[in-house]
Amino acid sequence: MDTIKKNVCILDDDESIRWILEKVLKKNNFSVSLYKNVKSFLDDIDNIQPDLIISDIRMTGLSGFDMLEKVKREYPEIPVIIMTAFSDLETTVSSFQKGAYEYITKPFDINEIVLLAEKACKNINKNETISSSYKKDDVKKIIGLSSSMQAIYKSIGKIAKTNVEVLILGETGTGKELIARSIHESSNRKDKPFVAINTGAIPTELLESELFGHEKGSFTGAYSQRIGRFEQASDGTLFLDEIGDMPLDVQTRLLRVLQEGEIYRVGGSKAIKVKPRIITATNKNLKLLVTRELFREDLLHRINAIKIELPNLENRKSDIIPLVEYFLKKYSNEYKIFIKNLSDDVKNIFLEYHWPGNIRELENICKFLCIMTADSEITINDLPVDLINNKNNSLNNNTWEKTLEDWIIKKYNNKSTNIAKKINAAYETVLINSSLKISNGNKSKAAKILGWGRNTIANKIKLLD
Repeated sequence: MDTIKKNVCILDDDESIRWILEKVLKKNNFSVSLYKNVKSFLDDIDNIQPDLIISDIRMTGLSGFDMLEKVKREYPEIPVIIMTAFSDLETTVSSFQKGAYEYITKPFDINEIVLLAEKACKNINKNETISSSYKKDDVKKIIGLSSSMQAIYKSIGKIAKTNVEVLILGETGTGKELIARSIHESSNRKDKPFVAINTGAIPTELLESELFGHEKGSFTGAYSQRIGRFEQASDGTLFLDEIGDMPLDVQTRLLRVLQEGEIYRVGGSKAIKVKPRIITATNKNLKLLVTRELFREDLLHRINAIKIELPNLENRKSDIIPLVEYFLKKYSNEYKIFIKNLSDDVKNIFLEYHWPGNIRELENICKFLCIMTADSEITINDLPVDLINNKNNSLNNNTWEKTLEDWIIKKYNNKSTNIAKKINAAYETVLINSSLKISNGNKSKAAKILGWGRNTIANKIKLLD
């Protein structure tokens, strides 16, 4: 006996998207209904009784969000997969907060769509309505549309509606606290305190007091009672930055607090119940610290329920120029200076530079340029000497593979197409020129050097002009 086909409704005003999704889903034993706008779908929803909805966000008339809100209000059991070509933190978080089953960005992998559809249909009746007072203004501004950042937006959207512990990993300057704040401000704790503390910057003898508070007279200098960060963040979010630098004895006490949900102030005997959400961050390899007995393995397991790994800036090149534009505008407004723009030469330098200090370094340079550049356009002469020198050093140390990678990224950022064809032409031109130079212009010898026939090299020279 044949299994009953699940009915999937596709909403998208792009006919090509509707066509490809219909073909691939029908091929995988789904029944498919197509709609080019939300209104026609909502008029038909009672008749069609969908098992799954796959919808774009931006359409003529009502949006995918309008549809999502109505469906989740009246048909909460129907899973909805949201698609968009314009992914950012706000739309991603909003999709999950409004009850989306999953959120994917265009262009998407067809196989991923099929797997998601099968998984969503298996989970029908397990989906619960998610109520939220989410507002776009609640989410801290995060700049970045690179694929790595889109994956992080999706993680934030899923994490925010839970109280699970989160560990954020990333190099110095990648924005770990900004991610932690975004998780907090996207959650149902957003009206409660967000308390941050750099656990590696406070002396060991003071850290326990900072975290747990102390009673009056508990040690020399304790002239009054102090409320610690755990109490301050109770019902909110406590962000423990640089947890890899926390002393072992404080780690032991922290683990006990996380397990029991209560603290004792330094010098106190009364247990105090606390229930903050814990988000930790570090630029250290905690597993390596565990092997060196510098970090407790049981504490690592406790804080590592969900892990977010932030990419360094060099691995998200497509976000560099949008970040620069954001920072230049920000500091122009702050210092009441006219907005500056990067010349094309400076843009290229920014894209080629390796940014060891990540976003923090980029922000500081933008602040410098905003203040120190006299004209509206920022040129190479306006750049700090260190940036030029470091950029040149990084280029000199590049392997040819790294140079090729940077060249491809640069072409992509400049909206180039047929990149592989251009690479092949450039590659063969270099091969021919080099072999002709070695052979003093003798084509037969040049062909032999390259392992080609004489006709092959002659044809390629003619083709490449």
